[in-house]
Amino acid sequence: MAEFSPKRVDYEDAVRSLHENTPLAVHLGIILESVRPGKVTVDLELQPHLVQQHDYAHAGLLATLADVTCGLAAYSLMDKGEEVLSVNMNVSLMRPARSRRLRACGWVVKASRHIYFTEAEIRSVDGGESRLTTKASIVMTAK
Repeated sequence: MAEFSPKRVDYEDAVRSLHENTPLAVHLGIILESVRPGKVTVDLELQPHLVQQHDYAHAGLLATLADVTCGLAAYSLMDKGEEVLSVNMNVSLMRPARSRRLRACGWVVKASRHIYFTEAEIRSVDGGESRLTTKASIVMTAK
């Protein structure tokens, strides 16, 4: 992963504020665990209303979790007054997410003035075992 320098000293507070003020992330129960310049980790306890008919995490939930995580990672590198928006998304579902806890890590691969290429991995966490379930590549823009 590339090393990035934030454009603002309060980048972590800005990311935490954005997360707390994103209604869907709050509604789903996404918890922001860590913030570094260009990298964010979140956790989600999988509730019964977030699964599909076979009791796996719903694909739409996994895509949303990747989108939220990558958006926050990109936002950590943006200037004050800029907003983050998704432009393009590719999500690969590698295996069903069975556990009750999901951990997503998103990071910036390349940043330019207005475009941020990001990636995410989502893992199904059960006790000490962690299994990769989802990989995503998402392009973000600063508005």
